[in-house]
Amino acid sequence: MLTNILTSVLRRRGGAGQRALAPFMTAVRGAGGSCSEASFDTRPYKLHKLDEPPAASTTCTREEGLLYYRQMQMIRRLEAASGNLYKEKAIRGFCHLYSGQEAICVGIKAALRPADSVITAYRDHGWAYVMGCSVTSVMAELTGRSQGVVRGKGGSMHMYAKNFYGGNGIVGAQVPLGAGVALANKYLGNGGINVSLYGDGAANQVGGCGVVWVCVWWCV
Repeated sequence: MLTNILTSVLRRRGGAGQRALAPFMTAVRGAGGSCSEASFDTRPYKLHKLDEPPAASTTCTREEGLLYYRQMQMIRRLEAASGNLYKEKAIRGFCHLYSGQEAICVGIKAALRPADSVITAYRDHGWAYVMGCSVTSVMAELTGRSQGVVRGKGGSMHMYAKNFYGGNGIVGAQVPLGAGVALANKYLGNGGINVSLYGDGAANQVGGCGVVWVCVWWCV
């Protein structure tokens, strides 16, 4: 399936798909008509206080591509089912879906190292899944059952896993917590980072702005 997708994109000379992907996908490698690896180039970065930019090219193997595709498909179906259950009132309280944002958590998770961690806002179903929670445990948590991620007591906005610190219901509250996790990594000396995700609605929160300065003072 991945081979057919990549081949069709590269063959669309002058088409909309080619114009969209041409700056990024540069080569496809394989043997016997099958694709084993694809190369991608990124657009130039505007640097701020950095001597060297991030890598301008990367590769993706067939196995990695299929894994990312399956993860995104699973999250989309999970959220579709969650939306239906919410309309049926089987899911009580809040239910913030991650539909359309699947590539964000899948892509970031693919780049994380074992010591790295994540903390996010209230759209955490997809993150819980990619960080190790089963689909069953996520759905059980949404419906308030004891088989859930946190025994059915956290609901939609409070799911946790190893190196995943939630799911936070207060706008912007996860950013200071993420700074604390980063400081813990510094004390432990494990070289890990914390990825703190927030939306534009939290960008001007006092906690989010203040913690930037705190991180500078702490050198985290």
